[in-house]
Amino acid sequence: MVNTRLNITLPTHIADDIKALYGQLGLSQFLEDAADEKLSEIKNRAHLKLIEGYMATVEETVDVLKKFESAFMEKPDV
Repeated sequence: MVNTRLNITLPTHIADDIKALYGQLGLSQFLEDAADEKLSEIKNRAHLKLIEGYMATVEETVDVLKKFESAFMEKPDV
Protein backbone atom coordinates (compact mmCIF):
# COMPACT_ATOMS: atom_id res chain seq x y z
CA MET A 1 0.00 0.00 0.00
CA VAL A 2 1.26 3.45 -0.91
CA ASN A 3 1.16 5.98 1.91
CA THR A 4 0.95 9.75 1.88
CA ARG A 5 2.61 11.70 4.66
CA LEU A 6 0.38 14.40 6.14
CA ASN A 7 0.91 17.16 8.63
CA ILE A 8 -2.28 17.46 10.69
CA THR A 9 -3.36 19.46 13.68
CA LEU A 10 -5.47 17.98 16.47
CA PRO A 11 -6.54 19.39 19.80
CA THR A 12 -3.86 18.47 22.32
CA HIS A 13 -6.24 16.55 24.59
CA ILE A 14 -7.29 14.28 21.70
CA ALA A 15 -3.70 13.60 20.61
CA ASP A 16 -2.69 12.94 24.24
CA ASP A 17 -5.58 10.51 24.77
CA ILE A 18 -4.72 8.57 21.60
CA LYS A 19 -1.02 8.43 22.52
CA ALA A 20 -1.90 7.27 26.05
CA LEU A 21 -3.98 4.41 24.67
CA TYR A 22 -1.95 3.42 21.62
CA GLY A 23 1.51 4.91 22.12
CA GLN A 24 3.31 7.35 19.85
CA LEU A 25 3.65 4.79 17.04
CA GLY A 26 0.00 3.80 17.30
CA LEU A 27 -1.18 7.32 16.55
CA SER A 28 -0.96 6.91 12.77
CA GLN A 29 -2.68 3.53 12.85
CA PHE A 30 -5.45 4.89 15.06
CA LEU A 31 -6.05 7.84 12.70
CA GLU A 32 -6.00 5.52 9.67
CA ASP A 33 -8.53 3.17 11.29
CA ALA A 34 -10.75 6.06 12.40
CA ALA A 35 -10.71 7.65 8.92
CA ASP A 36 -11.43 4.29 7.27
CA GLU A 37 -14.34 3.65 9.64
CA LYS A 38 -15.80 7.12 9.06
CA LEU A 39 -15.46 6.84 5.27
CA SER A 40 -17.20 3.46 5.32
CA GLU A 41 -20.03 4.96 7.36
CA ILE A 42 -20.44 7.85 4.90
CA LYS A 43 -20.39 5.52 1.88
CA ASN A 44 -22.94 3.18 3.50
CA ARG A 45 -25.28 6.11 4.22
CA ALA A 46 -25.01 7.28 0.61
CA HIS A 47 -25.70 3.74 -0.60
CA LEU A 48 -28.78 3.48 1.62
CA LYS A 49 -30.08 6.80 0.29
CA LEU A 50 -29.72 5.50 -3.28
CA ILE A 51 -31.66 2.38 -2.36
CA GLU A 52 -34.37 4.50 -0.70
CA GLY A 53 -34.62 6.57 -3.88
CA TYR A 54 -35.01 3.48 -6.05
CA MET A 55 -37.55 1.97 -3.67
CA ALA A 56 -39.59 5.18 -3.68
CA THR A 57 -40.10 4.85 -7.44
CA VAL A 58 -40.42 1.07 -7.72
CA GLU A 59 -44.19 1.02 -8.28
CA GLU A 60 -43.97 3.67 -10.99
CA THR A 61 -41.12 1.78 -12.66
CA VAL A 62 -43.08 -1.48 -12.62
CA ASP A 63 -46.09 0.25 -14.18
CA VAL A 64 -43.96 1.67 -16.99
CA LEU A 65 -42.33 -1.70 -17.61
CA LYS A 66 -45.74 -3.38 -17.80
CA LYS A 67 -46.81 -0.88 -20.48
CA PHE A 68 -43.68 -1.63 -22.51
CA GLU A 69 -44.17 -5.36 -22.03
CA SER A 70 -47.71 -5.26 -23.42
CA ALA A 71 -46.52 -3.17 -26.40
CA PHE A 72 -43.85 -5.73 -27.25
CA MET A 73 -46.05 -8.75 -26.67
CA GLU A 74 -48.84 -7.65 -29.00
CA LYS A 75 -48.81 -9.22 -32.44
CA PRO A 76 -48.56 -6.74 -35.29
CA ASP A 77 -51.54 -6.32 -37.63
CA VAL A 78 -50.00 -7.49 -40.88
